[in-house]
Amino acid sequence: MALKWKEQYSTGVWWQDKQHKELFDRLGMLLDALEHSRVREDISTLFEYLESYAIRHFSSEEASMERTGYSGRRAHSGEHRRFLQELAALKSEFEEAATLALIIKVQRQLAEWFVSHIGNMDKSLGAFLRAQEAKHEAVVNC
Repeated sequence: MALKWKEQYSTGVWWQDKQHKELFDRLGMLLDALEHSRVREDISTLFEYLESYAIRHFSSEEASMERTGYSGRRAHSGEHRRFLQELAALKSEFEEAATLALIIKVQRQLAEWFVSHIGNMDKSLGAFLRAQEAKHEAVVNC
């Protein structure tokens, strides 16, 4: 499954989009490695990198939500926790046995979740953050 960044996923917040692109790249690498039966250690490393980068990215978003008083913070953070739980479960399943069913599950659960999350939750957060930035700039430029 080719997972490629598309401009339609952009939130308009530079750091958020940069991190999303990196997550897309890493998830795409993981899917490619699973599909082509790459070396187990390489796949484990990709799972670990994806997990650590997702944690950093989610921490950045959650710090921004906290700092700006974003009203959707609780639901958004809950989505992050669910993703990390799903990722950990899939990684554990991979360590037990890499099967075609697992590859399909990774594609369905992680890739679809990620695209949906960006398209809904992160776009809403991005719009809020851009509005906050515009308010700040208006005050500074008065």
